[in-house]
Amino acid sequence: MSESVNADTPATAGEEQAPGVPAPAAEQQPVPPPPPSAPPLPQVEETPVVHKHFVAPALIPLDRLDEDTEFLVRDPAELEDVAGLATDIARLGQLFPIDVRLRPPDRFQVITGFRRAAALRFLQREKVLARLHTDLSDADSLLMSLASAIHSRSVGAPALTALRAALEEAGKLSPSAREMLDKALSQGDDLSPESVEEEVDADELAADVTVRLGQANQDLSLLADVFAELDETRREELLKQLRYSVDLVAFLESKQ
Repeated sequence: MSESVNADTPATAGEEQAPGVPAPAAEQQPVPPPPPSAPPLPQVEETPVVHKHFVAPALIPLDRLDEDTEFLVRDPAELEDVAGLATDIARLGQLFPIDVRLRPPDRFQVITGFRRAAALRFLQREKVLARLHTDLSDADSLLMSLASAIHSRSVGAPALTALRAALEEAGKLSPSAREMLDKALSQGDDLSPESVEEEVDADELAADVTVRLGQANQDLSLLADVFAELDETRREELLKQLRYSVDLVAFLESKQ
């Protein structure tokens, strides 16, 4: 008699599996768990390094500047000759800020920009554009004033001459720019020795200026009707000159 096949008994090699009985699943080896991953490194935020000298310019009252020349490198006599610089500031505004440091509680000491401050006082302005340093030592202040004086270089005459020619050729040389360049170039060593200033009587000069201003005012009254039709450059140049006159009037009235 043939032996009965038990469904719970797996068939051995060479034996046929009984029909209707599923083949046993192959024995699986346990899969080892993956090694634990290293914990993520903490994110370190980069803090930007800001130099203590890099401060944004701000407008501060001129009357809060101390009359202190501790860091003045120039000859003090140069502070008396600021008419040309004052003219440029009246036309263009203060292009470059001065550097000051705080003198608690509310005063300021000038480190660089003495001539700009003097020119603004000449124009009877109330405020000056300045970089305010609150934690500047005496040593750093001295280095800043020296660097400003030593490393500042004016543009040479050849470069100014080339620039004037290029602007004139391009049709971009405005009357004010021509005047500024001509004055800068006339201050060289090639001045004629005969160009000596003559003494002028102040009353005669005032009378002559009054006559010329009267003529200019008549011309201005004619231009007022056609001002909007003028070239934009001409309008701006005319307004610059008039703004300078307004500042000068305020200065002269303060001398009465």
